[in-house]
This record gives sequence, C-alpha cells and structure tokens, in this order.
Amino acid sequence: MQVTILGCGAAPGVPSIAGGWGDCDPAEPRNRRTRASILVTPNGAGQGDAPDDAVPDPILVDTSPDMRDQLLAAGVRQLSAVIYTHAHADHLHGLDDLREVNRALHGPLDIHADTATLNVIAARFPYAVAPLPDEMRWISRPLLVPRLMDGPFTLAGVPVTPFIQDHKVMKTQGLRFGAGFAYSTDVVSLDEAAFEVLQGIHTWVVGCISWKPHPTHAHVDQVLAWAERVQPRRLILTHMGLGLDYAALRRALPADAEPAYDGMVLDIPDTAD
Repeated sequence: MQVTILGCGAAPGVPSIAGGWGDCDPAEPRNRRTRASILVTPNGAGQGDAPDDAVPDPILVDTSPDMRDQLLAAGVRQLSAVIYTHAHADHLHGLDDLREVNRALHGPLDIHADTATLNVIAARFPYAVAPLPDEMRWISRPLLVPRLMDGPFTLAGVPVTPFIQDHKVMKTQGLRFGAGFAYSTDVVSLDEAAFEVLQGIHTWVVGCISWKPHPTHAHVDQVLAWAERVQPRRLILTHMGLGLDYAALRRALPADAEPAYDGMVLDIPDTAD
C-alpha cells in the first residue's frame, strides 16, 4: 500500500496565526504544515493495473480543516471511507467538505469511529449523519453513514486494527493497517495492549509536537524511546509544532527516523521483513 501524509502540523499549523513560523525556517518548504491527516491507498488503487470497478478508492484518516486543499493536492476525488482518530477540531472540522466527495461518488460515504467520536459528530454535524435521501440527484449536504469502530475490521481490502491511546484529555484511536503500517497521532502514553498491536510493523507514523515534554502530546525523546521498543524499520514524525524545524529535526534523528512533510508518500511493504 501507499500512505500519503496529507498534513503533518499540529492544531495551529505552520505558520500559525499567532506564532508565525516559530523556530521553523520559512525558506524550507517542508516546514509549511497543514493539519494532520493521512491517505491510505490500497495496492492497485490509482496504478492502472485493474479495472476501475475492481480498484478500491483510498481511505482517509481524519477530516482536517485543510482537507479540501489536501485532497486537491493529492488528486483525490473519491474515497472508500473515512476513519476518525478522535473528535478534536483539527482532526474533524473539515467534515463539511465531504459533501464534494459524496458528489463525486454519487452516493453516501461510510465514516468509522469509536462511540465517543460518533457522538460528537452527531451533536456537531447532525445534518451530515441524518437519514439518507431517497434519491441522489442533488447532494446538498454531506451524506455520511456512521460505523462503530470497536475492533479489527477490513476496509477496501485492508485489515485495520484500532488500538486505544492516551491523549490525557481523552482517548484516541491508533490504527494499524495490514501487516506493515501504523499511525499514532495525538498520544502522550501507550499501554501494553497498544505495544502488542504495534509489534512487527515496518513503518510507524507518530505524533510528536515538541522537543520537550508536553502534557497531552509526545515529544522527541519519548517517541524515540517508543520506537526503540517497537523497532519499526522506518519512523516518521508528524503532528509537529512550531518548535520543530524540519532540517534541525532531521539532523537530530537517527538514520531510520525522519520528520514528515505535507505531500510525503510512503511505500509500505506487506511485512516488516
């Protein structure tokens, strides 16, 4: 499969309205960060090696406030589904633009999330999860079908294993896709069950907001300590704040770790071997 880093910034993005570029060099294009989201493209999708009706569309993880620009930049019109890690605004509030995906699909779109996140979506965007219209000739709102994510499932032919993460203010969902890839954003601690799910992955994309400890997000040394235990072949840092300059972080990380950047494409093997 392929994974595209649609956005790798924390909630304010880089640059931010209040803080500007912070410690990030504005001359380095990889420091310009939209809010965190990824696109998971199953094998064959967009590669022209199967009939159109046999090729699954990509899976979107989170609808950031920058989702419109992110999908346009990635050249994506249709999705198989959306998975939500949690209900914070920087991961959810691009939801209205899923209406355009519904229009491209000419129909509804499944969204997968835990109970708490589905409840927030129903409260904030009740029109988006209202009963579907009888006909689809005019799609004037998002047409989303909530699906409870409470254990492993398969989506677009890809096995997905969610696992609980501690974000201090709430629980978030980490996600393992197939044998080779895992995504952990908005996490400050992981329990033994999470580490068990993460065993054997090839590539791990992990949220890392700062150099120093943070109350609700992991920092650089913490992520490196986790990676020492999990032993992924490739570690990618995402959800980065204003203090993490791309070049400075790249120099400080070991050879098998690197910062993400918007538009980064990762080729994921089936296993860690």
